[in-house]
Amino acid sequence: MPHTVHVSAVIHAPLAQVWTMFRNFDGLASWHPGIAQSRLEADGRHDAVGSVRYLTLKPSGFVREQLLMLDDPNTALRYSIIETDLPMRDYIAGVSLRPITEGGHTLVEWWADFRVEGAELSDVAKAVGQGVFAAGLAALDEKLRSR
Repeated sequence: MPHTVHVSAVIHAPLAQVWTMFRNFDGLASWHPGIAQSRLEADGRHDAVGSVRYLTLKPSGFVREQLLMLDDPNTALRYSIIETDLPMRDYIAGVSLRPITEGGHTLVEWWADFRVEGAELSDVAKAVGQGVFAAGLAALDEKLRSR
């Protein structure tokens, strides 16, 4: 049975600025503290559904992710993990952004559904929720605030 992890945060920057960072499917390493390196595979493009990115993780590990949906009008995207050395299987994740009209900030929701094999579900769920989603959103907020 899949497990869902859901994290939301306010990014203190306008929606267009935040969406630019997320919609670049090859740009995660430029702002996420857990990503050592990102590269697109084969004929992949940073904004093309079907593109695959290979992420080298800190301190170790890798993830190959495929962009499943890129919805500019609704500022949302979805991707899947197609290969990893982490204990997650059938991993589908998404991000959606909404403008916060007071103050010009952005609400970001980041979620994932997955199964866990060979590890404790609660540990993996915490690692995804806190170590990937919350840590990434905090780092993105910091980066965009300092502009």
